[in-house]
Amino acid sequence: MTRRIALLAGAAALATTSFGPAQAETLNITVAAAPPPAVTFVGAFKDIISKNIDKRLKESGKGFEIKWNHAYAQTLAKFPEVFEAVEEGIANAGLILKNFEPSNLPMESYDVHMPFSDVTPKQITEIDEVLRQKIPELNGAYTKHKQVFIRSGVNYSMHMYTKFPFQKLEDLKGKKLGSSGSFAQWLRGTGAVTVNSSMNQSFTNIKNGVYEGYPTSIILGFVYKTFAAAPNFTEVQFGPSVTSGITFNVDTWKKIPGFAQQIIREESAKWVDALIRIDEKKVTKFAGIMKKQGVKFSKLPEAERKKWAISMPNIAKEWAARLDKKGLPGTKLMNNYMNELRARNIGVARHWDKS
Repeated sequence: MTRRIALLAGAAALATTSFGPAQAETLNITVAAAPPPAVTFVGAFKDIISKNIDKRLKESGKGFEIKWNHAYAQTLAKFPEVFEAVEEGIANAGLILKNFEPSNLPMESYDVHMPFSDVTPKQITEIDEVLRQKIPELNGAYTKHKQVFIRSGVNYSMHMYTKFPFQKLEDLKGKKLGSSGSFAQWLRGTGAVTVNSSMNQSFTNIKNGVYEGYPTSIILGFVYKTFAAAPNFTEVQFGPSVTSGITFNVDTWKKIPGFAQQIIREESAKWVDALIRIDEKKVTKFAGIMKKQGVKFSKLPEAERKKWAISMPNIAKEWAARLDKKGLPGTKLMNNYMNELRARNIGVARHWDKS
Protein backbone atom coordinates (compact mmCIF):
# COMPACT_ATOMS: atom_id res chain seq x y z
CA MET A 1 0.00 0.00 0.00
CA THR A 2 1.40 3.43 -0.91
CA ARG A 3 1.71 6.01 1.86
CA ARG A 4 -0.87 8.21 0.15
CA ILE A 5 -3.36 5.34 -0.10
CA ALA A 6 -2.75 4.47 3.56
CA LEU A 7 -3.44 8.06 4.61
CA LEU A 8 -6.61 8.12 2.56
CA ALA A 9 -7.88 4.97 4.24
CA GLY A 10 -8.87 6.95 7.30
CA ALA A 11 -10.64 9.54 5.19
CA ALA A 12 -12.50 6.83 3.32
CA ALA A 13 -13.58 5.23 6.58
CA LEU A 14 -14.94 8.55 7.80
CA ALA A 15 -16.76 9.10 4.52
CA THR A 16 -18.32 5.66 4.75
CA THR A 17 -19.55 6.16 8.30
CA SER A 18 -20.57 9.78 7.92
CA PHE A 19 -24.04 8.75 6.83
CA GLY A 20 -24.75 7.69 10.39
CA PRO A 21 -25.33 4.22 11.82
CA ALA A 22 -26.30 2.04 8.85
CA GLN A 23 -29.34 -0.15 9.18
CA ALA A 24 -28.94 -3.87 8.50
CA GLU A 25 -30.55 -3.58 5.07
CA THR A 26 -28.33 -0.65 3.95
CA LEU A 27 -24.79 -1.07 2.64
CA ASN A 28 -22.47 1.91 2.18
CA ILE A 29 -20.35 1.54 -0.96
CA THR A 30 -17.60 3.96 -1.93
CA VAL A 31 -16.84 3.88 -5.65
CA ALA A 32 -13.47 5.32 -6.67
CA ALA A 33 -12.35 6.61 -10.05
CA ALA A 34 -9.46 8.82 -11.10
CA PRO A 35 -11.19 10.75 -13.92
CA PRO A 36 -14.03 13.19 -13.23
CA PRO A 37 -17.66 12.37 -14.12
CA ALA A 38 -17.19 14.38 -17.32
CA VAL A 39 -15.34 11.31 -18.62
CA THR A 40 -18.06 9.04 -19.96
CA PHE A 41 -17.32 5.75 -18.22
CA VAL A 42 -17.37 7.51 -14.83
CA GLY A 43 -20.37 9.74 -15.46
CA ALA A 44 -22.43 6.92 -16.97
CA PHE A 45 -21.95 4.78 -13.88
CA LYS A 46 -22.73 7.64 -11.52
CA ASP A 47 -25.75 9.04 -13.34
CA ILE A 48 -27.24 5.95 -14.97
CA ILE A 49 -26.02 2.58 -13.73
CA SER A 50 -25.94 3.22 -9.97
CA LYS A 51 -29.34 4.91 -10.12
CA ASN A 52 -30.84 2.04 -12.09
CA ILE A 53 -29.43 -0.39 -9.53
CA ASP A 54 -31.07 1.66 -6.76
CA LYS A 55 -34.38 1.66 -8.62
CA ARG A 56 -34.42 -2.09 -9.12
CA LEU A 57 -33.39 -2.78 -5.53
CA LYS A 58 -36.30 -0.63 -4.33
CA GLU A 59 -38.71 -2.31 -6.74
CA SER A 60 -37.62 -5.74 -5.51
CA GLY A 61 -39.27 -5.05 -2.17
CA LYS A 62 -36.64 -7.08 -0.36
CA GLY A 63 -35.52 -4.32 1.98
CA PHE A 64 -31.93 -3.97 0.79
CA GLU A 65 -30.43 -0.72 -0.46
CA ILE A 66 -27.04 0.69 -1.33
CA LYS A 67 -25.80 4.07 -0.16
CA TRP A 68 -23.30 5.18 -2.83
CA ASN A 69 -20.37 7.47 -2.10
CA HIS A 70 -18.96 8.59 -5.46
CA ALA A 71 -15.25 9.39 -4.96
CA TYR A 72 -14.11 10.62 -8.36
CA ALA A 73 -11.62 13.08 -9.91
CA GLN A 74 -8.72 11.68 -7.81
CA THR A 75 -10.40 12.63 -4.54
CA LEU A 76 -9.68 9.18 -3.11
CA ALA A 77 -7.13 7.65 -5.47
CA LYS A 78 -4.98 8.88 -8.33
CA PHE A 79 -4.78 7.18 -11.73
CA PRO A 80 -2.30 4.43 -10.72
CA GLU A 81 -3.96 3.91 -7.32
CA VAL A 82 -7.61 3.02 -7.97
CA PHE A 83 -7.07 -0.72 -8.44
CA GLU A 84 -4.98 -0.89 -5.26
CA ALA A 85 -7.58 1.12 -3.35
CA VAL A 86 -10.22 -1.48 -4.22
CA GLU A 87 -7.89 -4.34 -3.35
CA GLU A 88 -7.17 -2.84 0.07
CA GLY A 89 -10.84 -2.12 0.74
CA ILE A 90 -10.26 1.63 0.92
CA ALA A 91 -12.73 1.81 -1.94
CA ASN A 92 -15.51 -0.78 -2.04
CA ALA A 93 -15.69 -0.64 -5.80
CA GLY A 94 -13.69 0.94 -8.59
CA LEU A 95 -14.13 2.29 -12.08
CA ILE A 96 -10.67 1.33 -13.20
CA LEU A 97 -8.44 2.10 -16.16
CA LYS A 98 -6.71 -1.18 -16.91
CA ASN A 99 -3.82 0.41 -18.80
CA PHE A 100 -2.51 1.78 -15.49
CA GLU A 101 -2.15 -1.78 -14.16
CA PRO A 102 0.35 -3.49 -16.50
CA SER A 103 1.74 -5.63 -13.65
CA ASN A 104 -1.50 -6.56 -11.91
CA LEU A 105 -3.58 -6.97 -15.08
CA PRO A 106 -1.06 -7.91 -17.78
CA MET A 107 -3.56 -9.80 -19.95
CA GLU A 108 -6.10 -6.97 -20.08
CA SER A 109 -4.05 -5.00 -22.58
CA TYR A 110 -4.58 -7.55 -25.35
CA ASP A 111 -6.43 -5.07 -27.58
CA VAL A 112 -3.82 -2.36 -26.99
CA HIS A 113 -1.11 -4.75 -28.21
CA MET A 114 -3.05 -5.56 -31.39
CA PRO A 115 -4.02 -2.10 -32.69
CA PHE A 116 -5.14 -0.83 -36.09
CA SER A 117 -8.29 -2.92 -36.49
CA ASP A 118 -11.67 -1.66 -37.75
CA VAL A 119 -13.58 -3.23 -34.85
CA THR A 120 -16.51 -1.18 -33.54
CA PRO A 121 -17.06 -0.37 -29.84
CA LYS A 122 -19.99 -2.80 -29.70
CA GLN A 123 -18.06 -5.58 -31.40
CA ILE A 124 -15.03 -5.33 -29.13
CA THR A 125 -17.15 -5.59 -25.98
CA GLU A 126 -18.85 -8.67 -27.40
CA ILE A 127 -15.45 -10.18 -28.17
CA ASP A 128 -14.28 -9.32 -24.65
CA GLU A 129 -17.13 -11.34 -23.16
CA VAL A 130 -16.29 -14.31 -25.39
CA LEU A 131 -12.62 -14.18 -24.44
CA ARG A 132 -13.47 -14.16 -20.73
CA GLN A 133 -15.41 -17.37 -21.19
CA LYS A 134 -12.59 -19.03 -23.11
CA ILE A 135 -9.76 -17.73 -20.95
CA PRO A 136 -10.72 -17.68 -17.26
CA GLU A 137 -7.32 -16.30 -16.30
CA LEU A 138 -8.57 -12.87 -17.39
CA ASN A 139 -11.04 -12.64 -14.54
CA GLY A 140 -8.79 -14.73 -12.32
CA ALA A 141 -6.33 -11.83 -12.15
CA TYR A 142 -8.93 -9.85 -10.21
CA THR A 143 -9.53 -12.71 -7.80
CA LYS A 144 -5.81 -12.72 -6.94
CA HIS A 145 -6.17 -9.09 -5.93
CA LYS A 146 -9.25 -9.59 -3.74
CA GLN A 147 -11.67 -8.27 -6.34
CA VAL A 148 -14.67 -9.41 -8.33
CA PHE A 149 -14.66 -8.35 -11.95
CA ILE A 150 -18.06 -7.13 -13.12
CA ARG A 151 -17.81 -5.68 -16.61
CA SER A 152 -15.51 -4.09 -19.17
CA GLY A 153 -16.37 -0.68 -20.52
CA VAL A 154 -15.37 0.61 -23.93
CA ASN A 155 -13.35 3.67 -24.85
CA TYR A 156 -13.55 5.13 -28.33
CA SER A 157 -10.47 4.91 -30.52
CA MET A 158 -7.53 7.12 -29.78
CA HIS A 159 -6.05 9.34 -32.46
CA MET A 160 -3.21 11.87 -32.52
CA TYR A 161 -3.12 15.41 -31.16
CA THR A 162 0.07 17.20 -32.21
CA LYS A 163 1.56 20.69 -32.25
CA PHE A 164 2.82 19.99 -35.77
CA PRO A 165 0.98 18.87 -38.93
CA PHE A 166 0.86 15.06 -39.16
CA GLN A 167 0.10 13.62 -42.61
CA LYS A 168 2.59 10.77 -42.95
CA LEU A 169 4.48 8.44 -40.65
CA GLU A 170 7.79 10.22 -41.21
CA ASP A 171 6.33 13.33 -39.57
CA LEU A 172 6.65 11.60 -36.18
CA LYS A 173 10.37 10.89 -36.49
CA GLY A 174 12.37 12.65 -33.79
CA LYS A 175 9.29 14.17 -32.15
CA LYS A 176 8.70 13.85 -28.41
CA LEU A 177 5.28 12.34 -27.76
CA GLY A 178 3.59 11.67 -24.44
CA SER A 179 1.76 8.43 -23.76
CA SER A 180 0.46 6.44 -20.82
CA GLY A 181 1.04 2.82 -19.88
CA SER A 182 0.71 0.22 -22.60
CA PHE A 183 -0.27 2.81 -25.23
CA ALA A 184 3.40 3.76 -25.57
CA GLN A 185 3.78 0.53 -27.56
CA TRP A 186 2.02 2.19 -30.50
CA LEU A 187 4.87 4.65 -30.96
CA ARG A 188 7.56 2.01 -31.32
CA GLY A 189 9.04 1.96 -34.79
CA THR A 190 7.86 5.47 -35.61
CA GLY A 191 11.10 7.20 -34.68
CA ALA A 192 9.30 9.25 -32.04
CA VAL A 193 10.70 9.71 -28.53
CA THR A 194 8.13 8.63 -25.94
CA VAL A 195 7.64 10.42 -22.64
CA ASN A 196 5.69 8.65 -19.91
CA SER A 197 2.71 10.77 -18.91
CA SER A 198 -1.04 10.66 -18.39
CA MET A 199 -3.85 12.29 -20.31
CA ASN A 200 -4.73 14.70 -17.50
CA GLN A 201 -1.19 16.11 -17.78
CA SER A 202 -1.19 16.37 -21.58
CA PHE A 203 -2.29 20.01 -21.89
CA THR A 204 0.23 21.35 -19.40
CA ASN A 205 3.09 19.19 -20.63
CA ILE A 206 2.56 20.04 -24.30
CA LYS A 207 2.16 23.72 -23.50
CA ASN A 208 5.38 23.68 -21.47
CA GLY A 209 7.32 21.82 -24.17
CA VAL A 210 7.78 18.53 -22.33
CA TYR A 211 6.48 16.80 -25.48
CA GLU A 212 4.77 17.77 -28.73
CA GLY A 213 1.78 15.49 -28.98
CA TYR A 214 -0.34 12.87 -27.30
CA PRO A 215 -2.49 9.96 -28.52
CA THR A 216 -5.99 10.14 -27.08
CA SER A 217 -9.61 10.18 -28.17
CA ILE A 218 -11.73 13.11 -29.33
CA ILE A 219 -13.62 12.99 -26.04
CA LEU A 220 -10.66 12.76 -23.67
CA GLY A 221 -8.67 15.24 -25.72
CA PHE A 222 -11.53 17.68 -25.23
CA VAL A 223 -12.09 16.96 -21.53
CA TYR A 224 -8.40 17.35 -20.69
CA LYS A 225 -7.94 20.27 -23.15
CA THR A 226 -5.20 18.48 -25.07
CA PHE A 227 -6.52 20.16 -28.22
CA ALA A 228 -5.81 23.62 -26.81
CA ALA A 229 -2.07 22.88 -26.68
CA ALA A 230 -1.88 20.59 -29.71
CA PRO A 231 -4.26 22.02 -32.35
CA ASN A 232 -3.63 19.39 -35.04
CA PHE A 233 -5.99 16.42 -34.79
CA THR A 234 -5.24 13.44 -37.03
CA GLU A 235 -7.70 10.56 -37.20
CA VAL A 236 -5.60 7.41 -36.98
CA GLN A 237 -8.11 4.79 -35.81
CA PHE A 238 -5.98 2.64 -33.54
CA GLY A 239 -9.28 0.95 -32.65
CA PRO A 240 -11.57 1.16 -29.61
CA SER A 241 -10.41 -0.55 -26.44
CA VAL A 242 -11.90 -2.16 -23.35
CA THR A 243 -9.52 -0.34 -21.02
CA SER A 244 -12.14 0.65 -18.43
CA GLY A 245 -13.89 -1.69 -16.04
CA ILE A 246 -16.09 -2.10 -12.97
CA THR A 247 -14.69 -4.10 -10.09
CA PHE A 248 -15.77 -4.74 -6.49
CA ASN A 249 -13.74 -5.53 -3.41
CA VAL A 250 -14.42 -9.21 -2.64
CA ASP A 251 -15.30 -8.61 1.02
CA THR A 252 -17.79 -5.93 0.02
CA TRP A 253 -19.24 -8.21 -2.66
CA LYS A 254 -19.85 -10.97 -0.12
CA LYS A 255 -21.96 -8.57 1.94
CA ILE A 256 -24.33 -8.00 -0.98
CA PRO A 257 -27.27 -10.44 -1.13
CA GLY A 258 -27.35 -12.78 -4.10
CA PHE A 259 -30.37 -11.17 -5.73
CA ALA A 260 -28.71 -7.74 -5.44
CA GLN A 261 -25.48 -9.08 -6.94
CA GLN A 262 -27.50 -10.25 -9.92
CA ILE A 263 -29.11 -6.82 -10.29
CA ILE A 264 -25.69 -5.16 -10.21
CA ARG A 265 -24.41 -7.50 -12.93
CA GLU A 266 -27.48 -7.03 -15.10
CA GLU A 267 -27.46 -3.25 -14.88
CA SER A 268 -23.69 -3.09 -15.34
CA ALA A 269 -24.13 -5.09 -18.55
CA LYS A 270 -26.06 -2.06 -19.87
CA TRP A 271 -23.08 0.18 -19.11
CA VAL A 272 -21.58 -0.48 -22.54
CA ASP A 273 -24.67 0.62 -24.47
CA ALA A 274 -24.85 3.74 -22.31
CA LEU A 275 -21.20 4.53 -23.02
CA ILE A 276 -21.65 4.12 -26.76
CA ARG A 277 -24.84 6.18 -26.84
CA ILE A 278 -23.32 9.02 -24.83
CA ASP A 279 -19.99 9.00 -26.64
CA GLU A 280 -21.57 9.15 -30.08
CA LYS A 281 -23.16 12.44 -29.11
CA LYS A 282 -20.02 13.73 -27.42
CA VAL A 283 -17.81 13.00 -30.43
CA THR A 284 -20.04 15.09 -32.69
CA LYS A 285 -20.39 17.89 -30.16
CA PHE A 286 -16.75 18.09 -29.07
CA ALA A 287 -15.35 17.83 -32.60
CA GLY A 288 -17.60 20.73 -33.61
CA ILE A 289 -16.41 22.88 -30.73
CA MET A 290 -12.76 22.11 -31.39
CA LYS A 291 -13.11 23.00 -35.07
CA LYS A 292 -14.67 26.33 -34.12
CA GLN A 293 -11.70 26.97 -31.84
CA GLY A 294 -9.23 26.44 -34.65
CA VAL A 295 -8.27 22.78 -34.39
CA LYS A 296 -7.28 21.40 -37.79
CA PHE A 297 -8.83 17.99 -38.49
CA SER A 298 -7.31 15.51 -40.92
CA LYS A 299 -7.25 11.76 -41.51
CA LEU A 300 -4.12 9.67 -41.82
CA PRO A 301 -4.19 8.01 -45.26
CA GLU A 302 -4.89 4.28 -45.12
CA ALA A 303 -1.57 3.51 -46.78
CA GLU A 304 0.24 5.42 -44.01
CA ARG A 305 -1.84 3.67 -41.36
CA LYS A 306 -0.83 0.26 -42.70
CA LYS A 307 2.76 1.44 -43.03
CA TRP A 308 2.67 2.43 -39.36
CA ALA A 309 1.34 -0.99 -38.33
CA ILE A 310 3.90 -2.88 -40.38
CA SER A 311 6.83 -0.69 -39.33
CA MET A 312 6.28 -1.54 -35.69
CA PRO A 313 7.96 -4.53 -34.06
CA ASN A 314 5.43 -7.28 -33.47
CA ILE A 315 4.32 -5.97 -30.10
CA ALA A 316 1.60 -8.62 -29.87
CA LYS A 317 3.97 -11.58 -30.13
CA GLU A 318 6.43 -9.93 -27.76
CA TRP A 319 3.65 -9.32 -25.26
CA ALA A 320 2.29 -12.86 -25.64
CA ALA A 321 5.75 -14.38 -25.16
CA ARG A 322 6.28 -12.40 -21.95
CA LEU A 323 3.00 -13.71 -20.58
CA ASP A 324 3.78 -17.28 -21.66
CA LYS A 325 7.04 -17.16 -19.68
CA LYS A 326 5.02 -16.19 -16.61
CA GLY A 327 2.73 -19.16 -17.05
CA LEU A 328 -0.12 -17.06 -18.44
CA PRO A 329 -1.94 -17.87 -21.71
CA GLY A 330 -0.53 -14.99 -23.73
CA THR A 331 -0.29 -16.74 -27.09
CA LYS A 332 -3.69 -18.36 -26.58
CA LEU A 333 -5.25 -14.96 -25.87
CA MET A 334 -3.55 -13.34 -28.87
CA ASN A 335 -4.70 -16.11 -31.22
CA ASN A 336 -8.25 -16.08 -29.89
CA TYR A 337 -8.59 -12.31 -30.24
CA MET A 338 -7.31 -12.26 -33.80
CA ASN A 339 -9.52 -15.23 -34.69
CA GLU A 340 -12.56 -13.42 -33.29
CA LEU A 341 -11.76 -10.38 -35.46
CA ARG A 342 -11.40 -12.52 -38.56
CA ALA A 343 -14.52 -14.55 -37.81
CA ARG A 344 -16.50 -11.31 -37.83
CA ASN A 345 -14.83 -10.12 -41.06
CA ILE A 346 -13.39 -7.14 -39.25
CA GLY A 347 -10.62 -5.41 -41.20
CA VAL A 348 -7.12 -5.39 -39.70
CA ALA A 349 -4.06 -3.48 -40.88
CA ARG A 350 -1.83 -6.28 -39.61
CA HIS A 351 -2.42 -9.90 -38.60
CA TRP A 352 -0.44 -9.73 -35.40
CA ASP A 353 -0.55 -13.46 -34.72
CA LYS A 354 0.98 -14.26 -38.09
CA SER A 355 3.58 -11.65 -38.94
